[in-house]
Amino acid sequence: MSHVMNFAKTSSKLAAGAVFGVLLSGSWAFAAEAVNYAEIFRTKAIKCVHSTVNPDKATVEILKGPDVAGEITTVRIKAFYEGLIKKNVMEAELMIRKAGSIQQMKIKMLSDTGTAVLGCDLEKNWKDF
Repeated sequence: MSHVMNFAKTSSKLAAGAVFGVLLSGSWAFAAEAVNYAEIFRTKAIKCVHSTVNPDKATVEILKGPDVAGEITTVRIKAFYEGLIKKNVMEAELMIRKAGSIQQMKIKMLSDTGTAVLGCDLEKNWKDF
């Protein structure tokens, strides 16, 4: 009977170790998928809103979020950038939609001290990135 008890204890320890290993590897995978929202906004959205702005010189801060609702993550962003005449500030919501392997983004402009000449397509439509 003691052999059966030892086997059961060993089996339960192995099972617990396997579950822990799966959870741990899952958290590593999650950490590897971390999204840099500020960088996405700086490299993809600023140039869309203001075609003359150099995104490399812009500073982007996250004000709020990320807030997740279903498959959409929303982050409130504040960006400081140099316009043609003066330094400007914009505030926007960056929305990231992830469905399976597809990632799309869209922005909602909340305020901007600069003047946008053309409307940005990211304000109307979801775009893959």
